[in-house]
Amino acid sequence: MKSILEQFEKQLTCIEGAIDELFPPASDEELNMAEQELGINFPDDFRSLYKWRNGQQGILFLFDEFRLYSIDEMLEMNRSGREYLTPEDTKVSDDSGVIKDCIGNPNWIQFGDNGGNTILFLDMDPGKQGAVGQLLEACEGEPELQSNSIKEFLENITNKIASGEIAWDTDAGGFVEMDDESVTERECFKNRNKLIESAPNLEALARLHEGDKVTLVGAIKPNHKTKKHKLYIRGGPVRVTGDIGKINTGLADGPPLVEVSVKVGKKALLGIGAPSYEVISCVRIP
Repeated sequence: MKSILEQFEKQLTCIEGAIDELFPPASDEELNMAEQELGINFPDDFRSLYKWRNGQQGILFLFDEFRLYSIDEMLEMNRSGREYLTPEDTKVSDDSGVIKDCIGNPNWIQFGDNGGNTILFLDMDPGKQGAVGQLLEACEGEPELQSNSIKEFLENITNKIASGEIAWDTDAGGFVEMDDESVTERECFKNRNKLIESAPNLEALARLHEGDKVTLVGAIKPNHKTKKHKLYIRGGPVRVTGDIGKINTGLADGPPLVEVSVKVGKKALLGIGAPSYEVISCVRIP
C-alpha cells in the first residue's frame, strides 16, 4: 500500500494544484473517533489511505472519476444517510451474493462521489461471496462492485495513469479516458460548447431589428405540424418558424442541438411582444 500511495503522489505532483486539493494526513485519533461513531473498524488499507491524506478540500476528481471526502464530510454524509433509512430499507432479502440484496445498509460507508449521481461506498457488511472492505458504486439504483479493496482501487488508478489509459484534463477537472471513442466524444462536446458560447444569446436578440439575419445555436423542440419550433438558446427559449427539414427528437436523445440561420420578423402585439424568427436554414450539430 505504501508504494502505491508513493507512486500516486508522484503522479499527482505533475498536475498543477492537485496536491493542494488534498488535506493533511488524518491522525489515529480522528480515525478511531470515526470508527466509534460509525460502529465499524476500517480496513488497514483504508486507514493507510487516510493517514496519507484526509480526503479532499476542493472539487477536482483526483481518484479517477471520484473525489474523496474528508473524515468530517464522511461522517456528515453518513449521519444524514442513516437518518433516512427505515427497517424496510435495511431488510436483506438475499445475502448469498457479493453484495447483500437490500435497499440500503448503514454499513455501506459513503466516502466519495463523482460530483453527480454516483456514490462511492466502503462495504463493511458484504454478502457471503464478498469481502469486508470492498468498494461499491451506486448510480441512482442498486450498488455494483467497484473494487475488491481500497488497495485494488488505488492500484488500478495508478496503473491507468502510467499506461496512458486515462489522462488529466484541466477543463474537466479530472482524469478522462483516452480511447479513440472517448477522445472523439469530448472533442464533439467542446466544439458544441464553443458554438453555443459564440452564438447570440437572448439578450443580444433584443438588440436586433426587423430584417436582420442571425445564426442561433441551441436545443430545438420541433413541431413539424405547425412549423413553429421552440429553440432553447443561452438566456431562454425563442420560437422559430418555418421548415427545419427532417430534424426530429426522440425520448432517449432529447432535443437535438442545431445551428439555425433566421431572419428577424415583425414584433407581435403592435410592436410590444417578441418578434418572430423565420428559418433560413437549419443544420443539426453532431
